[in-house]
Amino acid sequence: MAVLGVALTVLMWSTLATSVDLLHGTPTLFVNGVALTLGGLLGLPWAKNWKLPIRLLLLGGGLMFIYHVIYFFALQLGDPIGVSLVHYLWPVIIVCLSGSLSAGGSERRTMLLSALLGFGGAAAACWSVQQPSTASAVIGVVERHLFNEVVAYLLALVSAFAWAAYSVLGKRYREVSSLSVGAFSLPAGLACLALHFVSGRAPALNVQDWAVLIYMGLGPMGMAFYLWDFGMKRANTGLTTALSYATPVLSTVFLALNTTQPLPATLWVGVAMVAASVGVARAGRKKVTSAAAGDDAPVGV
Repeated sequence: MAVLGVALTVLMWSTLATSVDLLHGTPTLFVNGVALTLGGLLGLPWAKNWKLPIRLLLLGGGLMFIYHVIYFFALQLGDPIGVSLVHYLWPVIIVCLSGSLSAGGSERRTMLLSALLGFGGAAAACWSVQQPSTASAVIGVVERHLFNEVVAYLLALVSAFAWAAYSVLGKRYREVSSLSVGAFSLPAGLACLALHFVSGRAPALNVQDWAVLIYMGLGPMGMAFYLWDFGMKRANTGLTTALSYATPVLSTVFLALNTTQPLPATLWVGVAMVAASVGVARAGRKKVTSAAAGDDAPVGV
């Protein structure tokens, strides 16, 4: 059940880039603010589960806010392909932070192999976006201000650590209901809206824009967070992170379909590598479960 929730989360997150593309450059803080606020309101009927320690509320809400603001700013500042690749180090960071790599030699090798295959697949998927690029476009990237690029990559790395830390936080507080995620999303969303309206005003959106924005709030930046938290608490860490590498691959597929572009061969290489990563993670999970029956194998720690 937890793995199914993670799979649904990956599917919803895979539509996020296409959704942002459909919003035609709507201000980032406004998009984050509305979507996160809707996601937080989604859990309002279960607000009784929001009675959490102040430290956990501040940490969870802060990480949610920092992740979204920093990641989207990094995308605007630097090369999106490079930023995305650095950002998708977060599944590997989750494995490291969760302590899975402190396991025995066999399990450690399995986790590392799965992580390498998954990140390689994500890299292949992201690189496939550059396939149609011309030489002049590449020269333009090379000539971009070096300082901005370095800052963008550093911000992407910080965002990767922020999301990994948020994800591991859910695993560390397994007794806390996943329905409490709204207590993190709502303050983060309101903070984004406050920052936006300090320097701007509500953008003019048409019916389609609002439909996309509402979908983002209910799906990729709403229900997906609740399912992800549940998956981090209940599913195997290695399998969860392996599945997460399907996000950039499927995201590229959806973007290509939305723009009616052909799917490049590099993308299919990424699909194969991510599939292999999931297969390796599943095989490692079965081996550990059978070798340590009765241990805490289902959560992968």
